[in-house]
Amino acid sequence: MLRKEAVTWDRATARESEGKAAAQLDRAEVFKLSRPAREPVSVRLDPQDIFLLKRLARRKGVPYSQLLAQWVHEQIVKETQHHAG
Repeated sequence: MLRKEAVTWDRATARESEGKAAAQLDRAEVFKLSRPAREPVSVRLDPQDIFLLKRLARRKGVPYSQLLAQWVHEQIVKETQHHAG
């Protein structure tokens, strides 16, 4: 549902001037999504993998723990979809 709304928003704002899009964003309501708190997990990784993970995360401009969490989530979704279908 949110993905469809995001695509619609992107298409609509792409046709508008930068000033008009900025004005719409200024008037937009703040949207907060509540979700359960994240839990810390300890995982033993090879030092070389950690080094490369941190380097990749720096290139992407995100904390390495966030990148790792994203990859784990993507793989879980992929695996559950694969086994469901």
